[in-house]
Amino acid sequence: MNSPALAPYHVLYVDDEEKALHYFRQMFEDEFVIHTANNAAEGFRILESYGTQIGLLLTDQRMPGESGVELMDRARRLHPNLVRILVTAFTDYQTAVKAVNEGRAYRYLHKPLDPEQLATVLRQGMEYYHTLQEREGLLTQNAEHIRTTLMADRVAGMGIMAEGLNHHLRNALTVVRAFIDLAPMKLMEEIDARPPRDPNFWVETQHQAQAQIERIQTLLNHLAHASHARKLSRNDTVHLPMLLENILGTYLGHFQEKNIRVEFDISPALPPLLVHEERFRQLWRLLFIEEITHLHPGDRVVVRARMEKDATGQEQAVMILTDNGGWGAQDRAANLFDPFFTRSRKPDDFGVNMMACYVTLHLHGGSIEAKRLEPQGLELTMRLPLDPTQSTQEADDFFLRATQHEQRWQKREELAA
Repeated sequence: MNSPALAPYHVLYVDDEEKALHYFRQMFEDEFVIHTANNAAEGFRILESYGTQIGLLLTDQRMPGESGVELMDRARRLHPNLVRILVTAFTDYQTAVKAVNEGRAYRYLHKPLDPEQLATVLRQGMEYYHTLQEREGLLTQNAEHIRTTLMADRVAGMGIMAEGLNHHLRNALTVVRAFIDLAPMKLMEEIDARPPRDPNFWVETQHQAQAQIERIQTLLNHLAHASHARKLSRNDTVHLPMLLENILGTYLGHFQEKNIRVEFDISPALPPLLVHEERFRQLWRLLFIEEITHLHPGDRVVVRARMEKDATGQEQAVMILTDNGGWGAQDRAANLFDPFFTRSRKPDDFGVNMMACYVTLHLHGGSIEAKRLEPQGLELTMRLPLDPTQSTQEADDFFLRATQHEQRWQKREELAA
């Protein structure tokens, strides 16, 4: 047997006739990588195992168990780009026409199969699948480029705002702080002159004003962290379990004071991570501050981390933070990364914290997604490619929807009508 070399993708043929499978393999194994199955259930298991490596499914209609059309329906949901060809007897003509018209089949063929016609259909179908995959890749790349550009614009806008706030607010704060620092001395002068009617007013006012000044300065610092648009250099090696334990130690008293449980579940297989250590530590500090701020006594935080490979085989660290805190009825998880959204509605809750986390992951070549849990709670999924030169390939929902294969099927059918 010669080694298959012409087609980069595989062919799966499903038929309950063993002779048909045998002859099919003999005819095409020199041109394609061939998989065969004698029922729909086994065929679907092969599709699940090989995924997008299989570009073309050829299936008989009448088989014990699931029919060919039923198999194609399931295959379409599993892998929309898969080219699906239905093999029918003449008595199944209406079934075949319906399958094609509804977009479940790319073509249909009559038994007995003509070898030359079958070879032509397989080559055309494989070429079509290759084109779809190339287009999918280009759309994904463009979507990622647009997402990156939009994010860079957003970060740059945050930078402009941060610079303006720093310039105007810090100057004003300097004057306010000077007044507050002088207030105790002026109070003592007043006490020496005559007993003041309400000395506590001076003390309490000073404390409140100082607290607000510190809050504004903290906000400005966090905003500055969220406004760096330049991609970070990932030259520092950190061990995630050690880093998390270290940062937790800093805030342990706050968690204990609110009786919030914090648990770590870090896979031993997770290697050391190459990061920008200062910003990566700040990311986790902000996440812990976020949890302390909005969780209630008795709530729980769990941080899990493991290794994964994406669809392209790229290795990445997947870090998942979950809690069981409450949400407002009208709030969406996507709001979490809005710089002015606060989940807890508390005065010390800075919406820009999560925006800073979003930017930090983005500038590491990673991504962060938020998801509401039922009946309540939050799940944050952070993905970080192990290779510092790579980026994750997640794109915004808009661009993902734009690349859905079913829309292309519908458009193709409209043009053919």
